[in-house]
Amino acid sequence: MENHFDPEREAEAAMKLAVAVNGAERQKWIRVAMAWHELARERNRWDRIAEEAA
Repeated sequence: MENHFDPEREAEAAMKLAVAVNGAERQKWIRVAMAWHELARERNRWDRIAEEAA
């Protein structure tokens, strides 16, 4: 099944939202951006593992 999310793009969008707001809302969007960034790192890692196995 194809995944249509681009975690790097989602992380960037969340950081833009974080810049636009203040206080607790900003912290929330920073955490969301960090989570998307971590997903992007994991996806890249799994892509490299799949390439090495092929």
